[in-house]
Amino acid sequence: MDHRGNNDELHKLLTSSNVVYSVFQGMKEGLVITDINANILNVNQAYCTITGYSVQELIGKNLNIIKSNLHDQAFYRELWKRITSEGRWEGEIWNRHKSGRLFLQKLSIIAVRDKQDTINQYVGVVSDISEEEKLRKDIVRTGMLQRTLLPSPMNIKMLEIETVFRPLNYLGGDFFDYYWDPEKRILSGYIIDIMGHGVTASFQNSVLRVLFRQNFDHNRTLVEVLKTINQESMSYFLEDTFAAALCFRINLEDGLLTYACAGINKFIKCQSNGKLKVIKQPGPYLGILSDPVFDEITEEIKMGELLFFMTDGFMDIFEMNNPLYANDLKGYMNKLRRISISDLKDDASAIGVLVKQVGGG
Repeated sequence: MDHRGNNDELHKLLTSSNVVYSVFQGMKEGLVITDINANILNVNQAYCTITGYSVQELIGKNLNIIKSNLHDQAFYRELWKRITSEGRWEGEIWNRHKSGRLFLQKLSIIAVRDKQDTINQYVGVVSDISEEEKLRKDIVRTGMLQRTLLPSPMNIKMLEIETVFRPLNYLGGDFFDYYWDPEKRILSGYIIDIMGHGVTASFQNSVLRVLFRQNFDHNRTLVEVLKTINQESMSYFLEDTFAAALCFRINLEDGLLTYACAGINKFIKCQSNGKLKVIKQPGPYLGILSDPVFDEITEEIKMGELLFFMTDGFMDIFEMNNPLYANDLKGYMNKLRRISISDLKDDASAIGVLVKQVGGG
């Protein structure tokens, strides 16, 4: 929105009104007022702190005094074009501190017009967001690292596995893993969903990943695994936080699927004839009860069947749309990948398993 008024009146307001001048000087955001040539007319103390210059060093100087030279001319042409046409510009811009270091600013520039509707001053509102940028980069890198910890897709003689990992932000509260034992022909795996998003949830699911790695072996039942992980994870959950999980084992030698639910209480089975079935099994969340009761269910698995283990983000959409992709594992998983983050509204992960062979043949 354009701000209209007389330059002299604006200057008088800033210098003569104790209330307005106190606000001007007391704001944590930096404020700078320039003429139409970007020569500095007035600044507040926060602007001096952000840039490293004193008021005396800035008044009368051109804004180029803090220019970083990191942006090309096209950037500035677009900036001033927007200000001229719309009366303001908002964005991020790199500038240079008096010491020479670069810093990232969040900047809003507002055009001030006189009674003849002519622009005669600009007001800039500035925040140093260098630390926020560093934090953002750290979060992005951590998110990239989180992805490297996920297992790779698998396509072998007996089975095929495709996965999807879609954090709502850079970091996800979801995680999954699986292990293939070629001698026993057993695929063991799990999928977890931490309540919440971001750094805290990411840390908590890293803890759970370690606990699953330590406890997930073929000599223990899935109920024993979940009970141990629940007990050991209690101290890592903050008040009112918890985790949902589902563990499974697919024994392709015997043609058996075994699963135990802990908050993720359903998964999808697509039979070889293309019929989809949502299998539901109750089970308490991890990290809430000190001695929860988990159940282990075993049922037959046949060649050509598909299994989809999903967290809420995908499962909610599936149950609303109920898509039918028969036995097309890649087609179904690609459909999940194409779902937009805005539609998900939550972290979303999925493991898809196609059983290609059962028995010792």
